[in-house]
Amino acid sequence: MSHHHNLMDFQTYNPVYPRALFSSDKNFTCAYPLPGEHGAKLPIGITFKWLMKLITFTSFCISVVSAFLVAWRHLTRYTVPREQKQIIRIVFLPVFQNLIALLSITFYVDSIYIMPIHEVYEAFTIAALFALFLEYVCPNPKERPRYFDELQLYDRKKKPVPGGSLLWFNRTYALVFQYPLTKTLSAIAEIATQAGRVYCTNSLSPKYAHIYIDLINYLVIGGAISAVFHFYFRLKKEIPAHHHAAAKLWTFKGMVLFQFFQDILFGLFNGKIFKADPTHTYDDLYYGLPAMLIALESMLFGLAFHWSYSAREYHEEKREGAKRMSIWRAALDALNLSDMIWSIYIAFKLLILKSSDKGKGLGKFDWARHNYGGPKRQRTKGFDSVAFEPLNHQRNDSSERSWHAPPTEPYTSAEPQYAPPMGPRPPHSYSGSQYHGGYSELDHGSSNYDEHRDSLLRADPHMQRDPSPSRPAERPRDFV
Repeated sequence: MSHHHNLMDFQTYNPVYPRALFSSDKNFTCAYPLPGEHGAKLPIGITFKWLMKLITFTSFCISVVSAFLVAWRHLTRYTVPREQKQIIRIVFLPVFQNLIALLSITFYVDSIYIMPIHEVYEAFTIAALFALFLEYVCPNPKERPRYFDELQLYDRKKKPVPGGSLLWFNRTYALVFQYPLTKTLSAIAEIATQAGRVYCTNSLSPKYAHIYIDLINYLVIGGAISAVFHFYFRLKKEIPAHHHAAAKLWTFKGMVLFQFFQDILFGLFNGKIFKADPTHTYDDLYYGLPAMLIALESMLFGLAFHWSYSAREYHEEKREGAKRMSIWRAALDALNLSDMIWSIYIAFKLLILKSSDKGKGLGKFDWARHNYGGPKRQRTKGFDSVAFEPLNHQRNDSSERSWHAPPTEPYTSAEPQYAPPMGPRPPHSYSGSQYHGGYSELDHGSSNYDEHRDSLLRADPHMQRDPSPSRPAERPRDFV
C-alpha cells in the first residue's frame, strides 16, 4: 500500500510518467528526484537501489586499492617529477568518479548537484594527459618555442606550410588548458540552474538552461579531446617508445568517451528505452543506473592503468643520473596544482591576445616570459657587499673616479693592462664575506679592498670596468 501511495504521489507531482526528454504531453513538467521514492524489493530481498549501492561501493573499494598501488609505485620511484605528477593525477580519476557515483546513488535528491562535480576532475586529468605528452615531446619548457617554431607544419593535403608550428601549438595549448576552468564554471552554472529549477533535465527546450549548458560542454570537451588526439597523432613519432603513449591515451580516453556517449544515450532516450515499474523507479533508472555504470567503467579502466601507467620506466637504474625524491615530498609535489593553475592562466592569456598579422590572436605570445618554474634570481647571503658597481651603466659621484659605459669595440692600449696575480692559484673556498682566489687576502667589506681597487683604477685611467668581477670565483653572486 505504501508503495502504491508513493507512486500516486509521484504521478501527482509530475504527470509526465515516464519522464522523457521529448515528451509530447501537454501537461509536461520538469522532472526532479523525489524524496522517499522506493521501489519494491527484488527476489534477492533488497531493492534495486540497494543493489546498485552495493555494486558501486565494491567498485569504489577496488578503485581505491588499484589507484593507490599505481601511485605508490610512482612515489617510490619519483625520479621525473614533471611527468609522474601528471600520471598520479590521472590514475586517481576512477577513485573520484566512483566516490561521486556512490554519493549520487545514496542521495538521489542531491545527485543533481553532485554528479556535475565528477566532470570537473575529469577536465583537469585531460589537461594532465596533454601536459604529460608535452613532457615526452619536449621536456625543457624553455626550448618549446624554438622546437615548435622549427617543426614543419602541413596543410590538409600534406603540403608544407611555411612559418613553423608555433601558432598551432599555441592554439592546442589554449584549447586544452581552458577546459578545466571552463568546465568548472559550467558545473557551477548547472548546479545553480538546478537549484533555481530552470535546468530541466528532461527537456531540450530553449526556455531551459539544459540545452545551452550541454552545448557548451560538448563543444568544449570535444575541442579539448580532439586537440589532445591531434597533438598525439602528429607527434607520436617524436615520443620514445618506452613511454607507451598510445596505451596511456586509449585507456584514458576510452573511459572518457564511454561516459561521454553514455550521457548522450541516457539524456536522449531514457524515457523511451527504460520504463519505470514497481521494482525500478524513475530515479533508479535516470539517476542511479547511469552513476553505477560510470563507477564500473572507471573501475575497469583503472585496472588497465596498471599496465598503461606503469612505473617501470622510472627506476633509478634505468635513468642515468636520476635521483629519487622522498615519498612525502613526492606526494606533496603531486598534490601541488600550481603548475596546472599557471597553465590555465597562460591558456586564457593566449585566448585574449590581440590579433597579429598571422596569429589570429595567438601570434604575439612571448613564451620566454611565461615559463612556469623558470629561473628566478635570488641574492646569495654573504655577497651583499660584492661588486655593487654595474658593469654597463654610467656612474658619477663626488670621488675622483669616473665610470663610463664600456666601449662598443674591444679596447686596446699600449699601457699596461690589469692582470690577476701570477703564480699558483690558492684553492677556492667561501666563508662568510671572505672570497678566496686572486684576492684571497682581501675582505670585500673592508677599506683595504676599496683602496686596492682604487689604486688599480688610478694606475690605468682607461680601464672601463671594475676588475673585481673578473677574479676567480667558486660560487656565482646570484644563484639561478
